[in-house]
Amino acid sequence: MISWAATGWQEEDGIWRYYSSDGEPVTEAWKKSGDHWFWLDGDGEMLTDSLVEDDEDYYYVNESGAMVKNEWRELDNTDDSDDAADTCWYYLGPNGKAYKAASSGKTTFKTINGKKYAFDEEARMLYGWVDEESGRVTDEDAWRTSVYYLGANGDGAMRSNQWERLEADDDENEDDAFDGYYWFWFGANGKKAADSTKTINGKKYKFTENGNAIFNFYSIASTATASGSDMYFNSPEQCWRADGWFKSVPDQNIDPEGYDDGDEYWYYAQKNGELVKSQIKKINGQYYGFDEYGKMLHGLYKLSVNDRDIQSYEEIESETDLPEEDEAWQVYYFGDTPKEGAMKTGTTRLDVDGEEYTYEFKKSGSDRGAGYDGIHDGSIYIKGRLLKADRDAKLEKVSYAGEEYLVNTSGKIQKKKTNVKDADDKYYCTDSNGIVTYEGSEKKGEED
Repeated sequence: MISWAATGWQEEDGIWRYYSSDGEPVTEAWKKSGDHWFWLDGDGEMLTDSLVEDDEDYYYVNESGAMVKNEWRELDNTDDSDDAADTCWYYLGPNGKAYKAASSGKTTFKTINGKKYAFDEEARMLYGWVDEESGRVTDEDAWRTSVYYLGANGDGAMRSNQWERLEADDDENEDDAFDGYYWFWFGANGKKAADSTKTINGKKYKFTENGNAIFNFYSIASTATASGSDMYFNSPEQCWRADGWFKSVPDQNIDPEGYDDGDEYWYYAQKNGELVKSQIKKINGQYYGFDEYGKMLHGLYKLSVNDRDIQSYEEIESETDLPEEDEAWQVYYFGDTPKEGAMKTGTTRLDVDGEEYTYEFKKSGSDRGAGYDGIHDGSIYIKGRLLKADRDAKLEKVSYAGEEYLVNTSGKIQKKKTNVKDADDKYYCTDSNGIVTYEGSEKKGEED
């Protein structure tokens, strides 16, 4: 009689093998049983609960030895590098093959349950910062050199059209507001925005070549055809480009002196993001002044102005700061009504170092807001400051343009006056211009 060797699946001492028609055990191959495929290792034993590498592809067989399909599996990580996690994730596709990097080596993504994931060449799910060659980047400059961010291990989903606040080691950033984190924007393709300006949800943002969103002040270098300008991108939690009014402590690099003071100032950003600087500008019906750094002027100032451009300025804080009639300054006042910093026109009373003065500022014209200088409407002004007699003096002699004029407590020039008397019983006579022609303790004509 002929003895036939067993073929197919055979269990021996609890281990399954598969024998070919010649009676030899099958090794390094897949064999099917029912609806499932099973892997036979180099010894011909059916493998269970293991990752299988077959012809440069990866599979996973479960506790029963069946090939797993359409499932995530968390397995021990065979990567023994210092920055590798203890476990890693695989996704076994519909044919059982684990998704892995494309043969080109470029980072590509697979959509799984509505989210996109990337894998390395050994089918491990990528996470954290990832470059364009399917590699995780784990050094301290990962935020600078990487392209994608895929969350923590166990997450791995591609960031798409969303913000992420991520830790960044940046010794170059000395801004007090920097807390070791930056905001990054990842577009529809998962790549971080870098070296660009983008409109996101209606707001403007600027990103460095490393991809982090700029915050606080940003200076645009001057060119051969245009001067430098500054922008402001709000706090680290917001980062959007300022449009309109905002308040901030000055930038340490742009305005060191203002920064050292530590006070907040108002600034105004135009539609293109650039700060208004060194000019008087009309904003929402009011005029405001700004210094060379963009800080809004607030108070009484002497300015050198050319067609609304402020060429130089000094704040008037004491009587010694008041300009004389022969100085080239113009005086403006940026007060508190109807808005803080709004340029004043018309008549106003101002306190300068404890002394009250009456000022008259022009209401119209190219030099609107500048104080009247000279004789205007029957009164004398020195850079907007009205020359008038003390209230107790009734009349007083003032000097202007090399002449002496007689004025009353309202500042009106006393013209064609004969023997008018002040509070000290001194008599004055004036000509048709109000220039004093006589003063004395006796009436003119009775002094002899």
